[in-house]
Amino acid sequence: MLVHYLLFPSLIWASLVASRRPRANPTQDGCKILRQNYLKSTIFPGTARYDFENTYSWSATAWLGPACVFAPNTPKMVSFAVKLFTELGVPFAVRSGGGMTVDNAANIGPEGILISSTNFTEMRISSDLQSVSVGPGIRWPEFYAYLDTFNRTLDGIRLGNVGVVGLLLGGGIGFFSYEHGSISTEVQSFECVLANGTIAEASLTKNADLFWAMRGGGNNFCIVTRADLRTLNVSAVDIGSVSYGTAAQEQYVRSMIDFAHNADFDPKTAVEGQIRWSPSTNINKTYDSFIFHSGETAQISSQNFSAPGLQNFTAPVMPVVAGEVTRQTMGQWSNSVDYAADAGRRQLWHSVSIPADPKIFNILINSYFDGIAGLADVPGFFTALAIMPITRNLLLKSEANDGSPLINNGQNDPQVWLVESASWLGATDDEAVFNAHARANEDIRANIEAAGSSVLPFVFLSASQKTQSNEVFPGYGQENWQRLKDIRAKYDPGMVFTNLVPGGAKII
Repeated sequence: MLVHYLLFPSLIWASLVASRRPRANPTQDGCKILRQNYLKSTIFPGTARYDFENTYSWSATAWLGPACVFAPNTPKMVSFAVKLFTELGVPFAVRSGGGMTVDNAANIGPEGILISSTNFTEMRISSDLQSVSVGPGIRWPEFYAYLDTFNRTLDGIRLGNVGVVGLLLGGGIGFFSYEHGSISTEVQSFECVLANGTIAEASLTKNADLFWAMRGGGNNFCIVTRADLRTLNVSAVDIGSVSYGTAAQEQYVRSMIDFAHNADFDPKTAVEGQIRWSPSTNINKTYDSFIFHSGETAQISSQNFSAPGLQNFTAPVMPVVAGEVTRQTMGQWSNSVDYAADAGRRQLWHSVSIPADPKIFNILINSYFDGIAGLADVPGFFTALAIMPITRNLLLKSEANDGSPLINNGQNDPQVWLVESASWLGATDDEAVFNAHARANEDIRANIEAAGSSVLPFVFLSASQKTQSNEVFPGYGQENWQRLKDIRAKYDPGMVFTNLVPGGAKII
């Protein structure tokens, strides 16, 4: 059911439709009309607020310089902007927390207008503490800290200063996902603005097809103005970052693969691997992990863990040589990092998924790091190969709440999702970094195929590279891909969010 369709203000509408002659600069016209109607919310170059909005994204590769920025604070204002841009043919982008490394996924250059979610800062927990509403301007560290005050939490990002809503639309795996399913499974409803300006609710009972599609469908359907999520009655967890040193690859691979196949018996446990290489400080890569347990205390000590699911990540199997795990809230964990120190660097993510097989995993590790070895002299270069073992229970639990297109894609065997997360300082090194990663990923595919296997078709939207945009939705499986196309055609028949919003993976 669609709710409270908003009529475009009559004077503005009349001025737009009175003449159909081509406009010399529809983007500048759009900025002017926004300023006439919402002066305090329309932001132009040459101001401190414009600089703040343009550089809000985590990666400097996404600081593109829009013609103007529109920062609404109500769904009605968003509706006005969408109808205006559609009428004038203005390209635009929408930004939540700015966590994507794809340059135009959440920003746009001077050819278009940026809709910023900065002013949508709602955080409101229900009286029974079972659910919480959140606006698209909220990032995860702030959100976790808010929930701490009620001794609640939810399944969200593992670590990172990125937007809550953006992760829900891109899909994600959190520490609690091994017990409860993917992050998007926890969404109860969305409030959003459709391409025709209608403010709609999407849930299991209202626009259920749209609700399914949004949880992994990216920016193809509407602009979210609020999300309602289920909370978890968990006040503190065992969590931390540990290292196994520089010579642990063989056992590290076995432990990660074993977790993917056998960790279902202890779903309160989670691990995320991080193989890190910072050549300016250590020419050798280190084998590290985030360790997590949400049940009763899982520690013998800060470097020795008693939880059954963690026995392959502690002594005597794989002794921890640095770091520690402590009992803390998710808010404390998420806010323990100095995110400002990493802001403004140039970033690249690339998603790869493989069967949970130690031989294939070793080939991928060696192919990736051999392929980027020539980047050792790039100033400030750092990379982390993030590793998410995907268990059968995680996939099964993700079918709850009507599932989502990215998880329920026919791939039901244990897998490993990996993200190449590279960072460097200067724009002059962009070409070298991007080219090295392109060659490395060609080698990954070729070497795995030479071993008689192949990478899986799944591409993780939230961590995909721009060059992977055309692979994301086919990777959901033919049936899900077609269903997404049908839903897109129903809610956005004019393909506003496909054609006027150029950034991000598109359902085509």
